[in-house]
Amino acid sequence: MATRSTGNVPDTGDDTRRRRILEETWQLIAERGIHSVRIADIARACGTSTGTVHYHFPGKDDVLAEALRHCVSQAFTRQSIELRAIDDAHARMLKLIDLQLPRFGQVRDEWSIWLQYWAEAALRPELRPAHNEYYDRWQDTVRRIARRGQRQGVFRTDVDPDVVALRLTALTDGAAIQVLTGVRGMTVSTMRELLVEQVARELLPAPAHASPVTAYGAG
Repeated sequence: MATRSTGNVPDTGDDTRRRRILEETWQLIAERGIHSVRIADIARACGTSTGTVHYHFPGKDDVLAEALRHCVSQAFTRQSIELRAIDDAHARMLKLIDLQLPRFGQVRDEWSIWLQYWAEAALRPELRPAHNEYYDRWQDTVRRIARRGQRQGVFRTDVDPDVVALRLTALTDGAAIQVLTGVRGMTVSTMRELLVEQVARELLPAPAHASPVTAYGAG
């Protein structure tokens, strides 16, 4: 698990305090589950009062929903920065896969948040627009890398990037759920191998199909 910071919230403005509350809240959700987190827990983690939390977020549902969105947004921001540093589309797609692997630490905590967001959005229609917006961004990232590779000549041009994005994101999510729930035989390494093979199968020219697993297998 990611280690949460401790100590009092510095008196450096409402935006800083609000951001600190969101940071502590999403980490508490990742550790305990969304329905086990109380406003008192959030206040304690921030070293502040429940009144301060309520000042920024009128009710518990408000702070929890915003913390979920904050977590997903910061994951996308971090991912975008890392991907932009890689020019080659194939290498960029492999990097995207690595960024999605639910290893221990922050990424695994973010996966815990994402799974809980799915469950909440299934039951609470008001969360679905934000959920679907993030899912569109997730699929669009794959779609754009696929198109980049087609322009660069490293990916096949006879495949539809929309279909590639749909399949790869579905496989990623399904494999991650199995990793997080301890399904027998599904490990982080197995998940990576499946995703790398999927990219090779759908996007690489036939003669290169065998190379990604060898070159990028269990790194």
